[in-house]
Amino acid sequence: MIPPDRIEEILEALEIDRADPSPGYLEALFSRFNQRVLFESASKIVRDSEIADPAEKPRWPEVFWADHIDSGAGGTCFARVAAFRALIAALGFDCRPVLGRVQEDFDHAAVLVESGGERWICDVGFPLPALLPTREGETETASSTVAVARAPRGFSVELLDGVPEGPRSLEIFEADVPEEEFRAKWRSTFQRRTKFLTSVSIRVERPGRNVSFAAGEIRVDDRHSRTRIPLAAPRAAALGEQFGVDAGLLDRAFSLAGDPEPSISAAEITAYLETAASPRDAFSAIGTREAYIEFQSGAGRAAAEELSGGEWRVRLSPEETKDESAVVEETVTPDPEALGLRIRRGAQESAYEISVRNGRTFLLRRLVLSGPRLDLLRNDSLRGRLAGSLAVDLLAWARRIGR
Repeated sequence: MIPPDRIEEILEALEIDRADPSPGYLEALFSRFNQRVLFESASKIVRDSEIADPAEKPRWPEVFWADHIDSGAGGTCFARVAAFRALIAALGFDCRPVLGRVQEDFDHAAVLVESGGERWICDVGFPLPALLPTREGETETASSTVAVARAPRGFSVELLDGVPEGPRSLEIFEADVPEEEFRAKWRSTFQRRTKFLTSVSIRVERPGRNVSFAAGEIRVDDRHSRTRIPLAAPRAAALGEQFGVDAGLLDRAFSLAGDPEPSISAAEITAYLETAASPRDAFSAIGTREAYIEFQSGAGRAAAEELSGGEWRVRLSPEETKDESAVVEETVTPDPEALGLRIRRGAQESAYEISVRNGRTFLLRRLVLSGPRLDLLRNDSLRGRLAGSLAVDLLAWARRIGR
């Protein structure tokens, strides 16, 4: 339970007024919670270290909300679900917790809410990008189309598009969950060596994109692209500023769980496009010297010569020009086994790649930038323009596949 005098303080922190229970107000609370309350593991790592009694390791709603107001902390799945459920229950909503599955049974939780004559899946634990009615259908969001279907134990939920990395589907079980069973499942998430006790991760939803941190890098995902930005150590102060969370909490969590260096040294932007073609057919559309020259000829004149080691030197220029300054040279390294092409233009590197996720084939266009490019966290317009230029290349590739 949340002390009654805390409710107004919580609403003020979420910057939302009190209103009568309704689907519209529920949607507003859901959106504001995901935009203002971090999905983060630092508070769980610190709590696990500081509290010896297994029964008291979970951060009950009163602790969760006090931490959020004091330090900007959030939490992981069960903590977020319990905190959000306690808040909306105090605001008059008819709601109950349920369990679910992301990777294994009962590793997930959500809230079912009755409002406006309909029942809603309110999943702040994954979190899902929208409030979903418990009936079959699709819901459009800024980051993905979300499909709900009936399943033997309740509902299956799938993200149909968006960046195809990480879990893309889950189940919500419909059965009632006694309070003690919910708490027992929550306590079981404090087992040693589990993901959220061994690494610091942060995620928050922002308009049109999700911003996250893991393994030394910040990621910005929108519906069609992912930007990866390596962050130099020490990272706590920069992350505190970026995500609005106390740097001291992050420092304590890093000291307990470790703070690995990022796997990349320069920022990368990758655009994604799904194709119905097989991976091999998709690669064959650009994967030979002849196919690549034809592919590039759509934008001007292209010529290529074979180099040692199977590479090609390609000269690209606008039609009807003799100006050598307008000529672009690139070296292309094909990798038929990995179904990709690596492109070098001077010091700049990019790639055309193919990825298969859950039986679906995606075309990838990746650009490596110079340096960590922290400015892309502030200049979303520039990030969008760079991602858009990569998306144009993917559309041209897709047209060749479809011939």
